[in-house]
Amino acid sequence: MSAGICGKRLGLEEIFGSPLPPPPSAKRSRCARYGSPVRHSNSDFGLGSEDKLSILLRMFPAMDRKVVETVLNTQDHKIDDAIKSLHALCLGDGSLSTEGVISDLQSNDSVLEGVMNSQTSGKKVEVSENDGADLQSGEAGKGTSWVDIFVKEMMNASDLGDVRGRAMKILEAFEGDVVAQTTAVVEQNESNLLKEQLHCLVRDNQILKRAVAIQHERNSENEEKIREVQHLKHAICQYQEQVRALEMHNYTLKIHLQKAQEANSIPGCFHPDMF
Repeated sequence: MSAGICGKRLGLEEIFGSPLPPPPSAKRSRCARYGSPVRHSNSDFGLGSEDKLSILLRMFPAMDRKVVETVLNTQDHKIDDAIKSLHALCLGDGSLSTEGVISDLQSNDSVLEGVMNSQTSGKKVEVSENDGADLQSGEAGKGTSWVDIFVKEMMNASDLGDVRGRAMKILEAFEGDVVAQTTAVVEQNESNLLKEQLHCLVRDNQILKRAVAIQHERNSENEEKIREVQHLKHAICQYQEQVRALEMHNYTLKIHLQKAQEANSIPGCFHPDMF
């Protein structure tokens, strides 16, 4: 009976997968939600296609049902090969590369297109809604570096086209941020230069005002001195005229005195009252 129980447990572990230690790589941790690779026996225990599909959907709950069904049909309903292919699509690298799985699926172009589009559509719907807001909301200016943004976007990318699109968006946002910062710096420098020039002009204007006031005072003093000089010149002219008039009057008196002396009848004798 114990042997039967052990055999049943072994069969269930082989079907549903046994737990493995956490993967060391970062890329493997991204896809840990899709389940871990398991080993199965060569026989499928007589499981039908619907049972295998249900097992794969439980192992990869985030995968689309059509994608899982397509991969299972491509691998001829071999659950081991289907699990490896789904892990390769999930991880993008590892023991089984994505390129190898894609090359196996190239026999059917519509299947390959459906797998890739379904694989990338979910991620793009989840991430693309926040890409523009994160890049245009100035996340780098809030403390997150552009390196972190670039790494985050590249980790969320699903294929080469998505990588190019995200890189283009990041470069455009980075260019806009650099242009905005450069414009702000240039405007700030111009503003500082204009303020300095205005300060110099105000200082020069004050100096010119003081110089004009001093010059006006000097001109007023000079005008007052000129008026005083003119007044003195006019006074000198008046005094000179008075001197000439007095000289003429003195000369007239002298002439009259001489005539009076000549008209005296007693020569040599002077009137006693005159002395």
